[in-house]
Amino acid sequence: MHATLDQARRLLDTPPPPSLPGQLTVDTPPPSCDHGNPPCDATPVRLYFCGYRCDAHQPAVTRPYFQPRRSQP
Repeated sequence: MHATLDQARRLLDTPPPPSLPGQLTVDTPPPSCDHGNPPCDATPVRLYFCGYRCDAHQPAVTRPYFQPRRSQP
């Protein structure tokens, strides 16, 4: 039983291979604004519940949080 545990511990302690065979790294472009048809495609964007949106097209529910404060008269 100890030999099996030692073998399992050695297997778990070995580092993973640098890359898995048959797997290639994929270069994906940075996300852009999904609003409109055709899409806005502005960057930088934030991920909201409705997808990636720029500051001009953020959901109305979140607008007071991300808009800059207006000066008080």
